Amino acid sequence: MSKRSITIFDLLNFKYVGDPQISPDGNQVVAVIKNIDQEKNRYQTFLNLSEFESGETRQFTFGEGTDRAPRWSPDGSWIAFVRVVAGCPQIWVIPTAGGEAQQLTQLEEGSLGAPVWSPTGDKIAFTFRPTHPDWTKKAKDERAKKGLSTPVREITRRRYRAEGQGYLDLRQHIWVCEVASGKCSQITSGDFDDRDITWSPESDQIAFISNRSGDIYTPYLEDIWLVSPEGGELSKITTPSGYKYNLSWSPIGTHIAYIGFETEDDPWGTHNDRLWVLQLDTENATCLTESLDRVTEDATLSDVREAGNQSPTWNAAGETIFVSISDRGSCHLYAVSLKGELTQLTMGKLDVSGFSMNTAGTRGALLVSYPSQMAEVYGARLETESAATSVLEPLTQLNSSIFAEIKPSDPEEFWFTSFDDTQVQGWFLKPPDFDPKNIYPLILYIHGGPAAQYGNSFFHEFQVLAAAGYVVLYTNPRGSLGREEAFATAIQGNWGELDYKDLMAAVDYTEKLPYIDTERMAVVGGSYGGFMTNWTVGQTDRFKCAITERSVANRHSAVGTSDAAPMPEGYWTGNAWDNPEKIWQQSPLRLAANVTTPLLIIHSEGDWRCRVEQAEQLFSALTALKREVVFLRYPLETGHGFSRNGPPDLRIDRLERIVGWLDKYLKMVD
Repeated sequence: MSKRSITIFDLLNFKYVGDPQISPDGNQVVAVIKNIDQEKNRYQTFLNLSEFESGETRQFTFGEGTDRAPRWSPDGSWIAFVRVVAGCPQIWVIPTAGGEAQQLTQLEEGSLGAPVWSPTGDKIAFTFRPTHPDWTKKAKDERAKKGLSTPVREITRRRYRAEGQGYLDLRQHIWVCEVASGKCSQITSGDFDDRDITWSPESDQIAFISNRSGDIYTPYLEDIWLVSPEGGELSKITTPSGYKYNLSWSPIGTHIAYIGFETEDDPWGTHNDRLWVLQLDTENATCLTESLDRVTEDATLSDVREAGNQSPTWNAAGETIFVSISDRGSCHLYAVSLKGELTQLTMGKLDVSGFSMNTAGTRGALLVSYPSQMAEVYGARLETESAATSVLEPLTQLNSSIFAEIKPSDPEEFWFTSFDDTQVQGWFLKPPDFDPKNIYPLILYIHGGPAAQYGNSFFHEFQVLAAAGYVVLYTNPRGSLGREEAFATAIQGNWGELDYKDLMAAVDYTEKLPYIDTERMAVVGGSYGGFMTNWTVGQTDRFKCAITERSVANRHSAVGTSDAAPMPEGYWTGNAWDNPEKIWQQSPLRLAANVTTPLLIIHSEGDWRCRVEQAEQLFSALTALKREVVFLRYPLETGHGFSRNGPPDLRIDRLERIVGWLDKYLKMVD
C-alpha cells in the first residue's frame, strides 16, 4: 500500500507522550499520554503503563480529569500523580498492582507542582501557590450571581505574572503531605517563592531553591536552603552566585547536584547551563561539565512533543550522575562521574527530551524523538553505570498506526560558511516526492529563543509544508544553543547583526542549488524568530512574502510589557526611561518604512511573553505606510505557546492560514 502525504489534520490524531518514569526496580515505566478529543475540542491526558521486558503497554488511569507528573513510591507499590478536575489540581495515588486511584490532598484552588516522595515513602513534598481569594472560581461565580464588577488587582512586585501560570498574586511555598492520612502542612513561608524540591536520603531534610536576599528581582541571588519536613528554621547553603534549578540529593547524602551557571550578570538567555555538584560538608560547589561547553538540558524545538524530566539523576552508589546535554541539533543522555568524566550514552541523530533511571542506575526510560518520528518512550540498558547503552528498545509505539500510513520527509543536515568563516548548521526538508529536476519554492524558518536549537526532533508544521510542495530551510545561527557558550552569547544585546548575516548566508548557500526557485522564497519565524522576520523584511526585499508570529517589533515597549523582560543595563545596553537609544535601535519597528514584503502577522491576545501590542504597533505602522499586511489576532485562550498547546481547532486554523498565505505568493499560476 502506497503511503500518503502528511496533512494538517493528522495533528488531531497524534498521541503525545511525555514524562516517562521508570519504576525503582526497572521493570515498568509510567508515562503521560495526551490525546485530542475532537468532538469536545480539548486535550485529554492519562497515565500509561509499560512493561520493560514484555513491551506490553496499557492505559493505567481513567476519568474526566487530566493526569500528569507521575512519580513512583520508593518501594514501587504506589504511583503519586497530579489530577486536575474542574480546574483544581490535587495529588492522587494509585496502587501499581491494580486498583482505583485515590485522592490524597484536599487543597484549595491553586497551582500544584509535581509530587516528590520522601525516601522513607511516608511523605510527599510539593510546591503550591494558592489562588488569591478574589480570583477563585467560587469568588467569580458569586460576583456573577450578584452582578458585581471584577475587583481591582493591587500590584507591588515587578514580576507579577508569568506566561502559562497566570497572575502570581500569592507566593509559592513548600508543602508536605503525610501519605497515610492525607494531612498537608505548609513548611515554608514569607514573601518569597520556593521551588525545586529534593529530599535527604534519611528523609529528615528538604533542600530547595529560593531568592531570600531581599533583592528578589536579581535572579543570580538564588540560594539553596534546607528545612525540616516539619517546618521551622531554614539553613542556607553557600553556593556560587547564579541561576540554579533541578536539585538532586545524592543517595548517600554527601552531595547535591544541580543545573546552573556561575554569574553576576543578567542571565537572560545566554549561558550554557552546566552540571554542578555541591559537597555538603565543605559547601564547595564544582562544575562537572565545564570541559564540554554545552548546555545541560534539551534545547531542541518541536511542535508535537511533551516535556520530560531533565533533573540530574544519581546511581545507587552516588558516584555517577545522569544528565541530558544538547549538542549540534541533538540531545543525548550522558553519565558524568564526580571527577567530571563524561560518557555519552545515546548515539545518532535524535532528541532525548526526558529520562528517568531505576534505583541501581542500570536501566533508563527515555523520551526519544527522531527527525521523522514523534517522541515515544524507549528503554535503555546499561551493562555498567558508565558503559554506553545497548540499542534503544521502543516501549511505546502509540503513533505507529498513523506513521504506517504517512510518508514523512527525512531532513538533510548540512553545514555552511557564514560571512566571517564561521561554520553554521542547517537542514533542508524536501517534499516527500522530491524530484531534483524540478524547481521548488523555499521557506526559511527562524526559531524562537534565541536560546534554543532546531534539530533532530519531529516537527509537524515543517512536514506539512514539505508535503505541500515546499523546501523548508531551518538553521541554528549565532545565538542558538547546542554549541559553545560563545556561539550563543555572540549576539547578546545586538540582535540582527551576526545572526542576520548567518541567516542570509544560509539563503545564499541555498540559492545556488539547482532545484530552488530564487524568485519564490518566504521567511517565517515566531517569538525571537518573529523579531528576526520583522528585522529581515526591514533589511531586504529578497523574499516574496513573510509570516511573523508572537513577535517583538518594539523592544522599547516590550521592556515594560513582557513577563520575562531582561534586567535594565543587563542583556541589553540601556533602559526604557533615560537611556533607551540602543533598545530603540534594536527595534524592527524602526525599519517599518523599508518593508515592501507582504506580511502576515499572527499574534495571540493571551500572549504574556510578547504582548499583542507588539503586533498592533507593527500592523498600525504598515497600514499607515499602505503596505500589504494582514493581522490574525487570536483570542485570549491562546498564548505564547499557541502553535504547540493552543485549542486544537485554532491550531488547525492557524496552519491552514499559513499554508494559504504561502500558496498565494509562492505557488505558480498557470
